[in-house]
Amino acid sequence: MKNNDILSIVNKFLRKYFNAKTTKQIIEFIKHYFIGLWIKIDEHHLFLAGGGIAFSLLLSIVPFIMLSLSILGTFVDPGVIEEKIIFTIDTIIPYPEYANYAKQIISTKLPSVIEYKGFAAYFGIIGLLFTSTWIFSSLRTVLNQIFFIKTNETAIRGMIKDFKMVFLLLILIFISTFAVPLLNFIVLATNEIPVLSYLKISYVLNSIISYSATGIIFLMFYVFYSLIPHEKLEQKVALVSAIWATVLWDLARKLFGFYVSNFLADNQFYGAFVLVMVVLFWIFYSSCLFIIGAEIGQLYRERKTHNVKKPNEKTSKPNSI
Repeated sequence: MKNNDILSIVNKFLRKYFNAKTTKQIIEFIKHYFIGLWIKIDEHHLFLAGGGIAFSLLLSIVPFIMLSLSILGTFVDPGVIEEKIIFTIDTIIPYPEYANYAKQIISTKLPSVIEYKGFAAYFGIIGLLFTSTWIFSSLRTVLNQIFFIKTNETAIRGMIKDFKMVFLLLILIFISTFAVPLLNFIVLATNEIPVLSYLKISYVLNSIISYSATGIIFLMFYVFYSLIPHEKLEQKVALVSAIWATVLWDLARKLFGFYVSNFLADNQFYGAFVLVMVVLFWIFYSSCLFIIGAEIGQLYRERKTHNVKKPNEKTSKPNSI
């Protein structure tokens, strides 16, 4: 079915309930965002780009974790590090059964990593020297294409920018390492104070902690959309992209959780590899949702500026959906 046929059907339906002016506005909104998003996803090869980002991310995970643990092991108590790792795993793998399995494996290896933190630091730095360039270059290439940003930046300058992003992520991890235990301490303290206990302040703080995982995902998306492209985007564009990417991420988390619980967990074919499959699929889905969030931000940007594309840029539109 062609796009125009679908819009014609929607138009006839809306005219039963709205006047001509309102119907036209709704049709223009649907045409710009829904049809426009479909066209952009097809044009920018969503799954191919998402697979490239996911592959680069998988290569970067091990050296980044090693470097993070070596730095934290120098300044932070191992118990606090373990608590932070548990919180991070619960955020990245939002499915308790597989998250607990991952936490068990990492907790048994954590003392050895901290004991040999010097070696872990060298391994992490050398590994990130190569892999950080791949992951952030992949993200930058995709975002530059989506937001129509052209640059003549040199490879050395790009590598320096990639290391700055790694350093920024390490700082955010270091700050969040102290933030979660601090919130837990405040919750315990409020239970000991009669007035605060009566006002149920601890309930509010517990709610904040439970939603902090989503907040961290939103912050990560916003930082990436704001800093990775070669040109600085408008704050509203980065904000719209981050909001939609986070909403879609949370929705996908629930849908994927249903799929894992009802289909993947009992699949005899996957067996012992089910944890690996969950992590791989989830990283791939998250990469695709990151791209979709950027596409929605660009659509918002185009609608706001009334400058969809430059005249010399062509768009191949699919005839059907």
